[in-house]
Amino acid sequence: MDLGLSQKVAIVCAASKGLGRACATTLAREGASVAICARNEQGLNEAAAAMRAEKDSRVLPIPCDLTREEDIERLVEKSVAEFGTVDILVTNVGHPQMGAFADLTEADWQRGYEGVLLPVIRLCRTVIPHMEQANWGRIVHITSIAVREPGTPYLISSIFRAGVAALSKSLANELGHAGILVNTVCPGPFRTPLGEELIRQTAAAEKKTYAEVESETAQASVIGRMGEAEELAALVAFLCSEQAGNITGQVMSVDGGTVRGLF
Repeated sequence: MDLGLSQKVAIVCAASKGLGRACATTLAREGASVAICARNEQGLNEAAAAMRAEKDSRVLPIPCDLTREEDIERLVEKSVAEFGTVDILVTNVGHPQMGAFADLTEADWQRGYEGVLLPVIRLCRTVIPHMEQANWGRIVHITSIAVREPGTPYLISSIFRAGVAALSKSLANELGHAGILVNTVCPGPFRTPLGEELIRQTAAAEKKTYAEVESETAQASVIGRMGEAEELAALVAFLCSEQAGNITGQVMSVDGGTVRGLF
C-alpha cells in the first residue's frame, strides 16, 4: 500500500528511542522527510544516522526540551527552514511523576501540566498555521491507555493525557474543513526503554523481581505479550497517510487488548 508520504514533511517528538524513534523510522521508510527531536543530543544524532543509513532518508535531528516554549519554536522554525513546511506532527512527551493522590505535591501537578499537556498545546499552535496554508495536515498524539483507565499510580499521566485527547478531538472538529486530521493513539505496555524502566520501578515498589512484573504486565493483555514499538509506528504512519483521509477525532488503543472496556 502506498501511503502517499514521499513528499511530506514530519516532525516527530522524543524520537531518539522508543515509540518516537519507531514512528520516525517508519515515516522515513515511507519516504517522508523527518525532523526528530529529543533532549539527548548524542542519542538523537545516533538515531538520525541510523535512519539515514537504512534508506538514505532526509532526517534532521534538532535537540529540544519540549518543556521550553523557545525550544518548540526553534524546532518548528528549523524544520521549515530545512524542508519548507510541516505536514505531519507526531507528539510524544515525557512521563510525569507517579503516585497516589495523597502523595502527589502541587509541584508534581504543575510539572505534569508543563511536561505533558502544555507542550502539546504549544506544538499544535506552532505547526497548524503551516498545515492551514497547505490545506493538508496530520496530527497524531501518542498518549497512554491511562487515558482510558485512569488511576493510581498513573494519576497525573491520566489527567493530562486525557486533556491531550480532549484537545485532539476539539482540533479535529475545528480543522477538518482545512484538510487537517487529528487523532490520538493510546499505547499500553510496550517493550521500550520507558516500558522497561516502569517495570523496574514497579518491581522495586512491590518487592518483586523484574521477570515477575514483566510476566504480569504481558499477561494483562489478551495476547499475552508486550507490544513492539514498530507495531504502534505502523498505525501512526497509516494515520499520517493519504489512505487515512476519512479518520479524524479518534482515540485508539494499541494495547493488545489490555483495556477490557467497550470504549
